Amino acid sequence: MTMKWHGKVLLGLTIITVMVCFLAGTATADEYKKFGVRVRGLGIFPDAKADSALSSLDLDVSEDLTPELDLEYWFTPYLSTELILGVSRHDITAGSDYVGSTWLLPPTLTLKYHFMPDGKISPYVGAGINYVIPFKEKLNLTNDFSIDSSLGWAAQVGVDLALGNDWYANLDLKYLNLETEMDIAGTKYDLDLNPLVVGIGVGYRF
Repeated sequence: MTMKWHGKVLLGLTIITVMVCFLAGTATADEYKKFGVRVRGLGIFPDAKADSALSSLDLDVSEDLTPELDLEYWFTPYLSTELILGVSRHDITAGSDYVGSTWLLPPTLTLKYHFMPDGKISPYVGAGINYVIPFKEKLNLTNDFSIDSSLGWAAQVGVDLALGNDWYANLDLKYLNLETEMDIAGTKYDLDLNPLVVGIGVGYRF
């Protein structure tokens, strides 16, 4: 898994570097607010795939709805970076039976390009990295159960809608590459979650 992580980090950093180099000249002399804070409600939809050795169990990981806080800094009117902070809880099922659960802490850092920063409707795209930390893992089948932390890439697309007086509404869609391993009674098994994260919220720039 380590080599896979290194490859994902390299891809993410390459994308970010290319974007920075390409967009470095886009700053204008206009005044703009450089800081932003936002709250969102998130729907997290994992695309769970467990190790083929466990295929007979038909393991799955549930969706979750959770609040999120994120911080944003604008380097130029067109270019910003966003850090999201939140936690989610997911049931683990075998077939239709509940067999356990896990919490996930997924801090994600992206670099975003805003196509129309001065418009009332301002779409954007972004790419970056995520580091997912599982905790409070439980499995009814055994007390010896854990899920490894995961380093992967992230991609996003979204739109800001100006509300006036530096407030704005936000709709955001992210894909998190989350490929990890779980330890069940001393044996490692692959676990891919790769969630789609849908967010809607409100923010303020200052």
